[in-house]
Amino acid sequence: MIIKQLSIALQDQTGAAWQVFQLLANAGVNILSYSINDYRGHGVLRLIVDDVHLAQEALVSTAVAVELTDVYSLNVPNERGSMSKVLRWLNDNGVSLEFLYAFQYKGLSQAIMRASDMQRLTEVMRRYELNELNSNASL
Repeated sequence: MIIKQLSIALQDQTGAAWQVFQLLANAGVNILSYSINDYRGHGVLRLIVDDVHLAQEALVSTAVAVELTDVYSLNVPNERGSMSKVLRWLNDNGVSLEFLYAFQYKGLSQAIMRASDMQRLTEVMRRYELNELNSNASL
């Protein structure tokens, strides 16, 4: 399913990520997952949170530039080869990912994916999920 991710450009300086995390904690936002990628003297902090709108308000009110991005969230069994199976499906259907990261929440593994063509990614992943549902129903 499509969910919203917060993307924040960070300066390459001590405490930059901490300031964002503290600001969100003070606002009552729970961070479910995060990823920081470094790129040419700055970083991109990607966040999945429990309340996107509250997080966005808190960040904007303190002049932190934030971008809301659509990403695809997929439940992935915590079993050997499960993510390989997903990536093979994407490969076989000609979908190239811009980024991928994962986290566990309440006992479920979640893969967060973004492609330049989100409509295509969504279409392909919905077919994957339907295929998996049908495969598991026949067991």
